[in-house]
Amino acid sequence: MASILIIESHPILREALRQFLFPEHQTVVREGWSVPADLKGHDLVIVDRESVEDGGGGAGELLRALQRLKIPSVWLHQGPPPSLKPVRLTAAVAKPLEGPALEAAMRSLLGNTSPSGTRGQATEEPPGDDAPGDDVSGAEPADGEIIELTEVVEESGTEKPSGNM
Repeated sequence: MASILIIESHPILREALRQFLFPEHQTVVREGWSVPADLKGHDLVIVDRESVEDGGGGAGELLRALQRLKIPSVWLHQGPPPSLKPVRLTAAVAKPLEGPALEAAMRSLLGNTSPSGTRGQATEEPPGDDAPGDDVSGAEPADGEIIELTEVVEESGTEKPSGNM
């Protein structure tokens, strides 16, 4: 379990990020940051670049503080990706956010700097003693595969009658 600081000024996106990371990671959310001490004790920081720039905190200053403390960071951005250095401690993810892109960025950063697990590493564990035929264990769809809600409803509807016969 990694400790992740989320710096985001928009309350809905803050909560969405917190929910996305739960329960695999411990999260702390903030609207902004003021001093490098705010950053200590976290394995990763997710930063909305526009929120930091609008709040007057200065994205460049925050990036330098993260580099000094050697804390990896994922930068959320709109438009062209920012040039972030060093690449081994930073990643950029475009908004609107997509779960797989954020997850891949976090996995690459946490895999390089933290022994604690991430979602991607958790799915690579060997299967446990699950009951046979228990396919609804929360497995995520393959990259790019979309599960339609109607497919789930239709499958449930077709299984009920055959189970009652």
